[in-house]
Amino acid sequence: MNLKLIIVGLLNTLCAVIYGFVTSDWDMVLKVIGVSALLPLLVAGLLSGAFVSGDRNRANYHSENKMDNDDKRKWIIGLVLLSAPNAAFLLVLIIIGLITY
Repeated sequence: MNLKLIIVGLLNTLCAVIYGFVTSDWDMVLKVIGVSALLPLLVAGLLSGAFVSGDRNRANYHSENKMDNDDKRKWIIGLVLLSAPNAAFLLVLIIIGLITY
């Protein structure tokens, strides 16, 4: 399952880059890749409890059973893997932009 999510992320990046070469609209490519990188990371952050206080996070952790906690962890890992190729390519584009600027 993990490899499939990385491949989906790579296909998304590849489609955006092909669109950029065909239309020369690199601003749209940056937007698509940026949203594809940040949206899954935002959802993973919400699932992990990164945006709540420590007391609430501890209460949520103790109110879940092990199966729910394992399922949530699988979703978080999957979302991070889905966004990883997009985030890596976005970082490369930003570095190239900074070097050429």
